[in-house]
Amino acid sequence: MVETEMNSTHAPSPSEKRIRLAFAPCADYSPESLRPALEHVLHPQIDAAGGVSGKSVMLKPNLLAWRKKNDPQAVHPRFIVETAKVFLDAGASRVAILENPAVQTAPQVLRAMGIADELKRLGVASANFSNYKKQPPLDAVCFRNLEIADEFRDFDFVADLAKAKTHGMMTLTFCVKNLFGLVNGGDRLGWHLAVGRDYDKFADMLLDLYLVVRPAFNLLDAVTCMEGNGPGAGTPADRFFIAGGPDALALDAVAAKVLGVEPDELHLIKRAKARGLLPDPATVDIPDALPACKPLALPERPVLDMAQLHLGVGIPRWAQKPLYKILVVNPKLDSKKCVGCGVCVKMCPPKSLKLVKGKPSFDLPHCIRCFCCQEHCPKGAIEPRMTRTMRVVKALGRLFHGRRGRDGK
Repeated sequence: MVETEMNSTHAPSPSEKRIRLAFAPCADYSPESLRPALEHVLHPQIDAAGGVSGKSVMLKPNLLAWRKKNDPQAVHPRFIVETAKVFLDAGASRVAILENPAVQTAPQVLRAMGIADELKRLGVASANFSNYKKQPPLDAVCFRNLEIADEFRDFDFVADLAKAKTHGMMTLTFCVKNLFGLVNGGDRLGWHLAVGRDYDKFADMLLDLYLVVRPAFNLLDAVTCMEGNGPGAGTPADRFFIAGGPDALALDAVAAKVLGVEPDELHLIKRAKARGLLPDPATVDIPDALPACKPLALPERPVLDMAQLHLGVGIPRWAQKPLYKILVVNPKLDSKKCVGCGVCVKMCPPKSLKLVKGKPSFDLPHCIRCFCCQEHCPKGAIEPRMTRTMRVVKALGRLFHGRRGRDGK
């Protein structure tokens, strides 16, 4: 059993809407395992939404890419098919899949997965987002010029199908981060460039996106996760569960805890808490018995969080920039894996990459550490690596923290 900070003994008022999260074990991606697990986590959400009979549902799965069988970059193909079937069996009049993968189109990814014909027989259409519009600003948003795919407004409901993965910028990518796919590909690069090294601003943009779209249904594929060099070049990590809930933020926070990351360590959850967006813990129903999982192996933190060293000292503003230069994580090329395809150069927002003799060369002074190069490398040839100075400082921080713990101070 995993204890979470969202548990509360406060009794909510009858008028407060309940948010029921559900977790289900799932041994593999066979329909025999998936279907009952999906029904367990999805039927309560459908009931909470008043049913889907006669309604249209847009599925927004994470389809980063599909380059091999059981590729952990994307939601598993059977997860997509069985989810569509659950909605159709519940009476949905129309179910469609829309996404904007980085390199391929959504229909191309589904064909590579081998499920395009099956989806067609079910009457489930697929397409790339194409109708991008500036969204009317809400009072709670930070950014007033958010332009995203407007197709979600053509449906009665949005279903967010996320893959549990590690992420170079956000540490983990679950349901809220999955909505970034509604942003146009070129604009996604622009957002990376605009926020630069301030990952809290990037988290704020994701939260704004979440406030605009507000998926009614949220599902997390954690049967096989991705750990390490995520979200595109990590390694498979079997955790054998799926999760779901009507509130993506609540689900992300609890799922992070299950997978070994304290919610307060995530930029997304910290910013949601600071902005008052996290639901009242008293209104969130969390299962008494959550999956007991081995923690995911995380990527190197792109920027060292000095507060995590527990040194008990503040860092003055004048010292932050010089410290950043020696403590930042840099992209590192494995030349043996690199095939010189140039995808990393194409996807680099600040254009701080170029091919030299068929291999990428990094202009580190202009690199913003968004790790788009690492995310989209088809061979996993780029990884975030700590500088030697950063490794020493972190080791000293762990030593100091451990000594304080032994001394009881």
